[in-house]
Amino acid sequence: MNRHTYSLDDHTSQDDLILPYARIFHNSQEAIMVTDRYSKIISINPAFIAITGYAESEVIGRTPSLLKSDVQDADFYVSMWASIHRDGKWQGEIWNKRKNGEIYPEWLSINSVKDENGVPINYVGMFSDMTNRKNTISKLRLHAQVFSNASEGIMITDKQLRILAVNQAFTTMTGFTEQEASGHTPALLHSGIQNQYFYIKMWERIHSTGFWQGEIWNKRKNGEIYPEWLSISTLRDDNGLITNYIGMFTDITERKRSEEHLKYLAHYDTLTGLPNRTLLNELLNEATTQAARTNRQFAVYFIDLDRFKMVNDSLGHNIGDKLLQQVASRLSSVVAKNDTVARLGGDEFVIVLRDLQASTQATDIAKQIIDRIKQPFLMEDNELYLDASIGICMYPAHGNDFDTLIKHADLAMYEAKLQNSGYQLFNSDIIDTFNRKLDLENELRWAIARNQMFLHYQPQVNAESCRMEGMEALVRWNHPTLGQVPPGEFIPIAEESGIIMDIGKWVLKEVCVQLSRWLADSFDVPSIAVNLSARQFMAPDLVSSIRDIVRGTSCSPQQIVIEITESSSMNDIESVLPILHEFKSLGFQIAIDDFGKGYSALGYMKQFPIDILKIDKSFVQELISDSKSVVITKTIIDMAHGLNLKVIAEGVETTDQLDCLRKMACDIVQGYLIDPPMSPDRLESRYWIGV
Repeated sequence: MNRHTYSLDDHTSQDDLILPYARIFHNSQEAIMVTDRYSKIISINPAFIAITGYAESEVIGRTPSLLKSDVQDADFYVSMWASIHRDGKWQGEIWNKRKNGEIYPEWLSINSVKDENGVPINYVGMFSDMTNRKNTISKLRLHAQVFSNASEGIMITDKQLRILAVNQAFTTMTGFTEQEASGHTPALLHSGIQNQYFYIKMWERIHSTGFWQGEIWNKRKNGEIYPEWLSISTLRDDNGLITNYIGMFTDITERKRSEEHLKYLAHYDTLTGLPNRTLLNELLNEATTQAARTNRQFAVYFIDLDRFKMVNDSLGHNIGDKLLQQVASRLSSVVAKNDTVARLGGDEFVIVLRDLQASTQATDIAKQIIDRIKQPFLMEDNELYLDASIGICMYPAHGNDFDTLIKHADLAMYEAKLQNSGYQLFNSDIIDTFNRKLDLENELRWAIARNQMFLHYQPQVNAESCRMEGMEALVRWNHPTLGQVPPGEFIPIAEESGIIMDIGKWVLKEVCVQLSRWLADSFDVPSIAVNLSARQFMAPDLVSSIRDIVRGTSCSPQQIVIEITESSSMNDIESVLPILHEFKSLGFQIAIDDFGKGYSALGYMKQFPIDILKIDKSFVQELISDSKSVVITKTIIDMAHGLNLKVIAEGVETTDQLDCLRKMACDIVQGYLIDPPMSPDRLESRYWIGV
C-alpha cells in the first residue's frame, strides 16, 4: 500500500484512513503484539489473549520472553534478532508457552517499524490465527504500518467485494499494484483451477461463521499460477452488518515444491525412477481390489539379477548403477502401460502383470524377461552379460494381499535360483522347502554348542600304488530329531546366514586336535585338507585366526591344506591373492577345488601360490561317456604338471574312471571307489592299525 504523510492538523483524513486498520488489529485472527524499541510490550490484541491466556495487564511492560518455552536454544534467538536487525523482519516456526504452561507451536512473523530517519521505534509480532481488536486512536498509525509491513499479503474489500486496499506483500506476490487492484473484485486473481462449487462452499462458510481458510490456487499478473494459503474474515459494524472482508494469504509455492519432492522421494526409486516398495504396496493393493471386483487374476514377478554383485564389485558402483538403469528400462519395455515395474532395492525388481488369462501366459512373459536380460549390456567400453531368476505367484490362487504375494513370489524366485531354472511358479511345496530351510537355519546356530557336529575324513590315494597321500576333512551334522542332514543341504544355509564362519573355525580346531592325537600315536599321517568358503574370505582376521588355531596345537602349517573352490578364488582375485600368499608364507599348502566347474581362467593359475589342483567330479563322472570331458581332463592334468602342481581327481566311483585317470597320469584319486568319508576310528583301522 502507498505510504502518505499527513499533517497533524488533518485529523479527519487521518481518522478516515486509520479506522480500518484499528478494526484489522482488533479483529485479526492472528495474535498481534507490539513492543517499543527496548522490546517492552506496549500493545496486544484479543487474539493474543485468547491464544496465550495472558491478560493485557499481565504482559504490558514485560518482554516477549514470558512466552519462551525453552524448546529453542539461545542461538535460535541470536539468529532471529540478527535477521530482524539486518532485514527488518523475520518469520518462522517457533514453540512458545501459554500462561497455563502448555507448550504450543506458532508461525511467527516479526517486523521492525522505523521512523523517518530509519531508526527502529517499534517491533510488531504476528502469530497464529488472526482476529481484529479495537485500540485507541493513538495506536492507529502503528496499526497502519503493521498492515503495510506484514509479510502476508492482505486485501481489504467492501461488502460488494470491491478491493479497497492491499499491502506491499500483496503487490510482491501477485504483481498487481494497489492502483491496479483497487475497484476490482478478487476474481482478478482467479486461476480457473477451482470450480464454481468450490467458491459456493467457501462463501457459505464465510457467511455462516465469518471466517474461512484453506489452500487455493491463484494467478499472478504475469499469468503464473501459484498456490497460497488464504484466510478470509468478515468485519461488521455495531449493528452486526457486514462492512468489509479481509483476505490474508501466504505464497506456499516453495512448500508445495518441497511436498511434491518429498512425495516423489517417498514413492519412487531415485536411481531408476521406478516405483519403490511403498508405492508398489499401494499399486498392488489397488490391483487386488480391481481384480476382485472384476473377477480377474494377475501375476506378481519377483526378479533377482544373477551375477550383478560380481559386476558391481569388479567395475564399481557407478557402472553398477548405470546397469540397473538399463535393466529397469528393459523390464519396462516388456510390460504394458497399465502394468507395474518396481524396484525393491539392490538388484531386486517386482513386476505386477494385470489381466492374465492363465498361468501359462505368466510363464511366457517370464521367458521374455529372461531373454531380454540375457542380451548384452553395452556399458562404456564393456559388454556385460547378466541373467535373472524369477519367482511368479498368481492372484488370487497364491495370495490376496501385498505381503503374501511378495513373500510367495520371493520364495519362488529363491527356488528358481536353487534349481537354476530361470523362473519358477509358486506352489505349496516351496513353502515346505522354505520352512525346512528356516528350521535348519535355527537349529544350525546351536549345532556346535550341542555337540551335533562331527568330522569324517575321506582318503586321497596315489592313483598307481593306492597308498594314502592325503585326506579331506568333511563336516557332518547329526540332529536328534531331523537325523543326518546332508551337507549339500546345510552348507549353503550356513554360507548364506554367515554361520559358516563359526563352523569353519570349529572344523579347523577339530582337525588340529585329531591330527595331534594321531601324531601322538605315531601314525604316519599325511596332510589334511580343510575347506574354506568364500564367506570366510570376507573376515579381516582370517589368516591370523587360522594361524593361531594351528599354533595352539602341536600341528604344523605344512600338515594343513587350505582348500578353496575355483569360483570363490576367481570372483574377487585382487583381494583373494594376497590372503593366499599370506597362507603360503606361513607354510600352508593351497589347493583349488572344483577346477573347471565354470569359472576356469587358466591364465590366472600362474598367479596363484597353489600346490594342488582338484578336478571337478563332473568331468570325472563323464570320462567314459563324453569324449570332450576326456580332452578337458587331460588338458587340466597336463597344464597342472607343467606348473609343477599335483592333481587330485575327486568323485572316482568306477574302475573304468580310475583306469582312464591312470592313463592320463593323474597323481591322486579320491572317491567312493577308494573309500567313502569315514570316522577317525574307521580310518585308523583301514590305513594304519595292523599295517
